[in-house]
Amino acid sequence: MTSYLDHSLHEAVLDALEAEPRVDAGKIAVAVESGVATLSGTLGSFTERWAAESAVKSVRGVRGLANELRVELPGMHVRDDADIAKTVVQVLRWSASLPETIQVEVHNGYVTLRGEVDWPYQRLDALDVVRRLEGVRGVNDDMTVKPSPIDPVQLRRAIESRFQRAAALDAKNVRVAVKPFGIVELSGNVGSLAEFDEAESAAYSVAGTTEVRNELLINGIW
Repeated sequence: MTSYLDHSLHEAVLDALEAEPRVDAGKIAVAVESGVATLSGTLGSFTERWAAESAVKSVRGVRGLANELRVELPGMHVRDDADIAKTVVQVLRWSASLPETIQVEVHNGYVTLRGEVDWPYQRLDALDVVRRLEGVRGVNDDMTVKPSPIDPVQLRRAIESRFQRAAALDAKNVRVAVKPFGIVELSGNVGSLAEFDEAESAAYSVAGTTEVRNELLINGIW
């Protein structure tokens, strides 16, 4: 039996999807149980799938998300793996901020990025560029960040400062610890999956971060 809270959350998720202009909400089925939202259905692009996921993560009260949305490209947009791989390589090469060390592998429209980058933001930029390409069904991140000899205290302060500037994040509830080799551990409590992701992305965006271990709770629950 669906609880009152799950029913209210279900309505909030539907409203968030309806309000997202990049998503055809009518193609998405939503189920909510114990604060976990499950999305199912078939969409026409990976960008739409990504937009739907982001919309649901922004809903306060959603503690988990199972994105079971499938991407089936319209016939005119279907591209073979070799064509997608060539386009990804070209786009990464044209992006002046990205190093030539990123390697590309494509299988059934799913792109895997490997290799070592110099800075965390390069990893995020590469993923963002590839997600928007026509014909891409999904993106897997196997990239690593080159270790930087930055002082742990300096890195912690830089991350905390970045959190203060993040509009979607309540920074006072997030604790930062920096381990050797640029490994960052986040703990504390946030109000939504969107804040959970925002904290992790913000930490990765600071030069010197090589890995983020996100142990944040969402509304007090892991």
